[in-house]
Amino acid sequence: MNKQKKVVLASMILAAVLVLLLAVMAIYKYVAPSNEKKDLNTVFKLGKSEVALILDGKRQETKGIAVDRETYVPADTAAKAMDQRIYVDKKEGVLSYVTAKGVIQAKTDEASYLMMKETKETEKPILIKKDKNFYVSLSFIGEHASCYFKTYTAPSRLVVMSDRTKKYSFAVLGSDTRLRSGPGKKYPYLAELPENSRVIVETGTKQENEYMAVTTEDGVTGYIPVDRVAKKEEAAWKFDKTPESFEQKSLGKTVCLGWHQMTSNISAMPASLSWASSMNVLSPTWFALSDNKGNYTSLANTDYVSQAHAKGLQVWGLINDFGVADKTKKLKLSKILGVTSTRTKLINSLVGTAIQYDLDGINIDFENVTKDTAAAYLEFLRELTVKCHVNDLVVSVDNYTPASYNTHYDLAEQGRIVDYVILMAYDEHWPGGGKSGSVSSLGFVKKGVEDMLARVPKERMVTALPFFTRLWREMKSKKVTSPSAYGMSSAESLLRSHDVSPEWDEKTGQFYAEYKSGGATYKIWLEEERSLKEKLSVVKKKKAAGVAFWKLGFERAATWSMIEGELK
Repeated sequence: MNKQKKVVLASMILAAVLVLLLAVMAIYKYVAPSNEKKDLNTVFKLGKSEVALILDGKRQETKGIAVDRETYVPADTAAKAMDQRIYVDKKEGVLSYVTAKGVIQAKTDEASYLMMKETKETEKPILIKKDKNFYVSLSFIGEHASCYFKTYTAPSRLVVMSDRTKKYSFAVLGSDTRLRSGPGKKYPYLAELPENSRVIVETGTKQENEYMAVTTEDGVTGYIPVDRVAKKEEAAWKFDKTPESFEQKSLGKTVCLGWHQMTSNISAMPASLSWASSMNVLSPTWFALSDNKGNYTSLANTDYVSQAHAKGLQVWGLINDFGVADKTKKLKLSKILGVTSTRTKLINSLVGTAIQYDLDGINIDFENVTKDTAAAYLEFLRELTVKCHVNDLVVSVDNYTPASYNTHYDLAEQGRIVDYVILMAYDEHWPGGGKSGSVSSLGFVKKGVEDMLARVPKERMVTALPFFTRLWREMKSKKVTSPSAYGMSSAESLLRSHDVSPEWDEKTGQFYAEYKSGGATYKIWLEEERSLKEKLSVVKKKKAAGVAFWKLGFERAATWSMIEGELK
């Protein structure tokens, strides 16, 4: 082969090698994972002084801010995710936080706070306002909150875990891997994750291209290969602290309370006291909110209290939110409880009245608390309880059975605050509900007690049972009404007047009767000694704090004889 041919051949071989090399390089580029690292600052896109918030594994749209080397968290986020006892009155610009030792109050932009009546200085303001939004100091939150949180830099971010009950899905890595910005190896990576790293897998996350979406414990969301997961586990997040509970001011014995409904300022004791030897707490319905300025009407009577004390009874004055005589002046609890000055006025006035009349406690019966007022209501209970305890007063709160419509009453938090949470185990069927039925069936009571005890410690839980029943009228038009409530004797007299004998109903644990009159069907589920005994048996087995009854005057002497026997 001549020289020229050799050169041509060599050139062809070299060209082929180059083509092959380029092909290999192209194939490698196509299949090889990306080595590009994406800057987290570009991912989080934070403005100057902004702090990203990652709550329970999810990045939030709202952001914190850094001011003078202090991190501040949006007030709503702080209350919702970090400590529900952080209450910010946005109208008056005041943060309130209640501990078992007292009430902390801090004004906007002031480097100090008030603890009861003592002013204390701080290095930085606890509460600030910026661009019409309120923010709470992270240092203050860390001092009091029981949630988990940790700060990170580059970029600035705050990771918060708040849900104590949730079981998170974790993936544990079996080898080193990279957290990528998308579901595939060609995406730039965000972080290096070492072997045995634990990441949070969002429930319901679908695999995409053999990758799964996860969030690291330092709050970065990305993707990892499925085959790098050594194991999965379900577990709750570990919290170092639990929410503080207030010391209970206990009666020291089984509570047996009777509500005395009163409509005038009189000193007369209820006739029931001649029969009710087991009763140890008398709760007269003396107080009612009267306007949106924290005022209330009062029927309190000194002679009444003196007589009760002489009989060995404690007196817990009841205050309700049922409205005012002038319907044009509609009560708005948000205006009463949500404004610091008004809430404080109401609390101080209640405590002052209790001291003036030598009461032993206050019973709260607020039944019109809406979801948007729930936080203010709980704050009211906290502040009231602390100030009542300083003055040796018991605080009790009335609640209907736990249901979807009243979850915002937050029975668990009530159970950490007040001395007694009272379950009103009645009004299973109520006027306006459109359906006739028992006021308090045995099954209804059982479930109510069990549901309440799942939220409230038994030593703070009191079950209230009815002395009353309702007569239901069903029309052919299917309209159902209940004109009035009946006491035990009056209900039985009613049936005798219509020559009707009730029969025992195993399902409800009550005597049932019905009759026809004037083109309508009347139905009644009686409340009397046998039905009450069945309910008391349920309560007794749970060994909770006690019982209560609505209302005095609807029962009879035999009723109290039965109660006394059951409470022994």
